[in-house]
Amino acid sequence: MKKSIFILGLLFITSLSFGQTKVKQDIKAISKTENKTYDPKLFGCWKGSEIGQQQDGVSKYWVSCRFENGTSTLLFVVIYPSGKVDQTTENGKWWVENGKYYELHNYDGVIDVYDYQVTEEGVNFQSVELMGKKDNTYKFTDYKIAD
Repeated sequence: MKKSIFILGLLFITSLSFGQTKVKQDIKAISKTENKTYDPKLFGCWKGSEIGQQQDGVSKYWVSCRFENGTSTLLFVVIYPSGKVDQTTENGKWWVENGKYYELHNYDGVIDVYDYQVTEEGVNFQSVELMGKKDNTYKFTDYKIAD
């Protein structure tokens, strides 16, 4: 387990230099005109995983960094039942509003919305809206990576 976290960390650091650079004009306009609120308990880098929640037999591992200025970087490693492995990096923005966590993906302009609860163990998330559709079936926990 420690070895896989180490590998994910290395992949994350490597992929920071290859992050997404294209940002839609409307995303830029939103980020400049609205005052956002950030929960300081969510700052920093976090790790998580899930198996089979969104696709049967598919395992997902991630490292997510949420910065104080509202930007975020997310590294995904996806392992399919066939053994195929995909790695993607997503850049975006995040904020909280009315007890909900909002995550804007730069690559497609979609905002995902989650209920969230900070605990001693980590942060529990449950989807409210994913990819523009109401969805309350996706649950996961992020665990803080030591500073």
